[in-house]
Amino acid sequence: MHLLYTLALVVIFFILAVLHFLWSLNILWGFESALPRKKDGSFLFYPKKIESFLVGLALTLLAGFYFSFTGFIPLLFDSIVYQIGCWFTIVIFGIRAIGDFHYVGFTKRIKNKEFAYWDTILFSPLCLFISFLAYLVERGIESLF
Repeated sequence: MHLLYTLALVVIFFILAVLHFLWSLNILWGFESALPRKKDGSFLFYPKKIESFLVGLALTLLAGFYFSFTGFIPLLFDSIVYQIGCWFTIVIFGIRAIGDFHYVGFTKRIKNKEFAYWDTILFSPLCLFISFLAYLVERGIESLF
């Protein structure tokens, strides 16, 4: 079961990384739908290509981090490094799922924009799911060492 959770995280992070790399190459499928907007309809922020690339790189590193749990490659670090990495994922994606009480997450107040729709049905639940899967992986770390 541990392998299933881990591979699910690897696949999710890989797909998200590819999407961000495509955005950095100006292939903007779904790009504007993934950006929160203010009440007046303007974007809260509009990432540059390099920023999309860096997010894609970070997601690729996360995919590689979790891929190391599969047993297909040897573990390179002590168990504490892997526990910290898992807790980092749990906290970051958990906070993103909860939101900022205004624009993003389950606690958002601005709900009349396209982003708000996708955030409610896809982005926030996905972040919560990632956080939950990372927790399940973290619980199984001790069995790997």
